[in-house]
Amino acid sequence: MNLTYQIKANSKDEAIIKVVKDYNIDKNKIIEIIEISKATSFFGFFKKNGEYKIKIKKSVEVIDVKIEDTVVKKANELLNNMGLVLKVEVLEARDHYVLINLSGEDNGIIIGKKGKTLNSFEYLLNSLCKSVKVEVDVEGFKAKRAETLRDLARKMAEKALNTDKIVKLNPMPPRERKIIHEIVNKYKELDTFSEGRDPKRYIVIKRKKMG
Repeated sequence: MNLTYQIKANSKDEAIIKVVKDYNIDKNKIIEIIEISKATSFFGFFKKNGEYKIKIKKSVEVIDVKIEDTVVKKANELLNNMGLVLKVEVLEARDHYVLINLSGEDNGIIIGKKGKTLNSFEYLLNSLCKSVKVEVDVEGFKAKRAETLRDLARKMAEKALNTDKIVKLNPMPPRERKIIHEIVNKYKELDTFSEGRDPKRYIVIKRKKMG
């Protein structure tokens, strides 16, 4: 969309000078000058300026905002609202995926019991950053949590085999459920599937029907 200025002047040249000076316009961006009325005078007296319509090409300023910068901004806003003091650092950013790390004196608070607060924080952050998948870690907590989940999966698989009963686990985010599924699926006698809706979706483990 172009800009249009209506200028009163004695000539086209004067109209150009005025629009450049008065509106800080780049002369090279003038597209068209339309003379609405000519300047007139009566025997050199009673001078009246002419009117000119000047069209200017409007510059569109494109600001390249990296998606990871938006994620960091939203993460900081959430942390500030929670009253937590943590540093947000981008560890990885690629194809609609951003991994951030949180570190600082409030690590324990943001992690919460068994990572529940961290999962909730990650879920909320993803709801605010819909165009990208965001994963949040706290100084390597995710790796430690993954090993704990593998141990849990093996124990629950053995429980399902030994008791012949259906075993239901606590709700987990998709990433954690995937770890459980991968371990339990190694047991040929067992079936594993998820029930419920996120963020309360949970895993069910049960023995396969034989025959």
